Amino acid sequence: MTGGTVLAVERACAELAGSVPAETVRVRNGPKTAVYRVRLADGRPVVVKLFAVDGTHGAVDEARLLAAVTAAGRVRVPAVIGYGPVPGLTVSALVTTDAGTSTLGDAVRAGQMPRPAALLRLALLMAAFHSVKAPAGVPLAPGIGQQVSALAAHCPKQVFVRLAPALEVIAAGARLERLVWCHGDLHLENVIRGGDRRLTLGEHGQPRLPDYLLDFEAATVEVPEYDVAQTLVTCDALEPSDRVFVAAAYGRPVDTQLLDAYVAFQAVRGWTYAAHQEGRDRDAWAARLHLALSPQSGRTAL
Repeated sequence: MTGGTVLAVERACAELAGSVPAETVRVRNGPKTAVYRVRLADGRPVVVKLFAVDGTHGAVDEARLLAAVTAAGRVRVPAVIGYGPVPGLTVSALVTTDAGTSTLGDAVRAGQMPRPAALLRLALLMAAFHSVKAPAGVPLAPGIGQQVSALAAHCPKQVFVRLAPALEVIAAGARLERLVWCHGDLHLENVIRGGDRRLTLGEHGQPRLPDYLLDFEAATVEVPEYDVAQTLVTCDALEPSDRVFVAAAYGRPVDTQLLDAYVAFQAVRGWTYAAHQEGRDRDAWAARLHLALSPQSGRTAL
């Protein structure tokens, strides 16, 4: 997002949180969204997320998704303070409580958490999120058919044709009874470490998760392998040992052939939009693409 974002943050805080900003720090600024961490004049720490008016996902949609997750009580998310259009500007805003500044990625980089422990938490969060029923009436991300069509229009042909065997597996594995609510972008930077830090067990032996899940723009309804594969790709967990570990930690049935196919799809999709079109993280995405399309080590032969 470009232009007027600071003004939008000021107005969003005043209108939706009832206090003006005393200190503002930009966290992220993308084509459709921008995120700011704000300390309000009344002392409250909040996060302000701005949404472009022409986006398919807006502040109202995200607020409803957060409300559905909160009502289910299985995954922690930041509490909604206010949401809606920003007066006089062509953006909408969501204001939430500030869950903290340390992501799982930060913890791994600082040596505070081993990488396998972080992947374990992602898998547990994913399983908990998949047990939440998707809210009715909220626009979700395009289904796999629309995503494949869009990908075909933007992906270089010599790369896209290598996806054909994977797409056949995906088409054959599209069973309605296995559909779940997928987060769509669950990686180490989209999870804030909870204050209590440690995993504990609830009354039925289920893990009680201290961490906070963020960013629901890519939420959709798909088979679970779609989400597991996205996490494997974006976390650079594409070696067979990582894939087996994450699938086991997830703890729900996983079709390994379908997972391999979705790993290939998610890698090609990520490379196409991030590296090929936007020029971001080209080396990282090239490595992911190579590993995802490699026929060795038990991966799908493409």
